[in-house]
Amino acid sequence: MRPSLLVPAQLVALLLALAGAAGCVSIAPPGTFLASEPPGASVLVDGRDSGWVTPCTIALDEDEIHVVRVALEGYAPREVVLNPDRRLLIASWDQAVSGVKSTLRFPTRMPAGQFLFPFREFQTLAPGRVFVRLRPEPAP
Repeated sequence: MRPSLLVPAQLVALLLALAGAAGCVSIAPPGTFLASEPPGASVLVDGRDSGWVTPCTIALDEDEIHVVRVALEGYAPREVVLNPDRRLLIASWDQAVSGVKSTLRFPTRMPAGQFLFPFREFQTLAPGRVFVRLRPEPAP
C-alpha cells in the first residue's frame, strides 16, 4: 500500500503557515545604529570601549539605560542616553490596499504574518538611530 499524500486541506494549511512565517522576517539587524560626522569615531558604552567605530550597529541589553559616548581625537566627545522603550506596531489595511480604485478594499499587499496578527509589541532602545556631528576642540 502506498503512503498517503497530503490531503488538499493539509496542503493549504501548510502553505498558509509558511506564508505567515515569511511575513515575520525582519530585514533590519537588531540593535542601535550609530553614525558620526566625521566617521571613524570610537564608541564607548557605559564607560567601556565597545571596540566599534562609527558607523556601526550595536546590540545592547534593551532592559537597561545605556550611556553611549562617541569620541574622536581632535574633536569634542558627545554622549547620548539610550532608554528602554516599548513600541506597538499596528498593521493598517489602508497601507496595504493596492492603488487601484475599487469597491473591494482588501489588503492585497500585506504580508501574511501582519494580516493574521496585525498587532505586535516589541521592546527596543530609544532612539534606535543616532547621528552625532562632532565639533573640533577649541585650540588652547
